Amino acid sequence: MNVWEQGVDTVLFDKDGTLIDFPSIWIPWVEDSVHYLRERISEIEISPAEVKQAIGVDVTDGSVDPRSPLAIASIEESITIFAFLLYQKGLSWDSAVTYARECVAYADKRQNDSTSLQAVDQIYDLLGEMKERGMRLGVLTADDTDKARKQLEGLQLGSYFDFVIGSDLVERGKPFPDMAYLARDRYGVDLNRAAMIGDTNADIQLGKRAGVKLTIGIASYTKGKTGHLQEADYKICKYSELFGKE
Repeated sequence: MNVWEQGVDTVLFDKDGTLIDFPSIWIPWVEDSVHYLRERISEIEISPAEVKQAIGVDVTDGSVDPRSPLAIASIEESITIFAFLLYQKGLSWDSAVTYARECVAYADKRQNDSTSLQAVDQIYDLLGEMKERGMRLGVLTADDTDKARKQLEGLQLGSYFDFVIGSDLVERGKPFPDMAYLARDRYGVDLNRAAMIGDTNADIQLGKRAGVKLTIGIASYTKGKTGHLQEADYKICKYSELFGKE
């Protein structure tokens, strides 16, 4: 496909798996979560496999399920998942929530200080071309807004974007359209002339529910498998496909 021929003047991006390489940002986060829970809580036995399975990491090969909480859930939803796991292991709910919140805060801090983050292949070329053509660019992420901005700036991606909206700014996260509506109301985005690009079907559903003109699913870390992007108007494995070069 050629994105320049679609009548789009604004492009809305998901962040992780779409702008930032997913394994580079979230696999260390999971490992840090496992470490914190095992070191901090002495009264229960919790295995790395149990934590990874709960959040969506395949324990056999370390791959991430693109339909999983790790790929889609907000920070608050991740806290709830960890808390429920701890509750199932025998902790009271109040203790489980406290530990889960501390765990996510620890993993988030480690993530913010990480130097291992990488950008998705070809993203700089794509964003540069879009800005040269006068397109407005925004980020709609399940992550918290300030955290997302810092990560984008750390990879020299922040300057490409006119706005960043995280799930902490809306009542409902993905797949609901609240973030797109906030982009419309706060930044004047014409959703009828906008495209949504994301690596999960929740991103695609957000775009569809918001009434965007075009949805594009990218399979950046699933080894070419696109079945999880079943509702996307277009499916790609690399960004050069948007230039009409593939």
